Amino acid sequence: MKRGIFALLLASLLFGSCATIVYEAPADKDLKMATQVDAPPVKIKKKVWYILWGLVPINSNSTADMMGLCKEMVKFQSYHGIDDILINAISLGVVGGFVWTRTVEIQCK
Repeated sequence: MKRGIFALLLASLLFGSCATIVYEAPADKDLKMATQVDAPPVKIKKKVWYILWGLVPINSNSTADMMGLCKEMVKFQSYHGIDDILINAISLGVVGGFVWTRTVEIQCK
């Protein structure tokens, strides 16, 4: 019984942060979140790469480095695009899903 609880706790710690994206802005910017109706004109996309099935990001998983053009309002979205699905499927077949990707998109004004 104790081993089962320990295994469940260990699994939840290991897989609790899979493919995490940190949504943040630089501290010196006073930005507001855009509503669902707003469609800010500037769109910036970034692909975040992970190893160990999404546990360890290879490149920055923060949105703070994407905020250079944002002045007043911002909208965040992260998703698996068709290119992410293809990369993840190939990775699953070749190296057992060792490499993982996710797309982050911000829209700002």
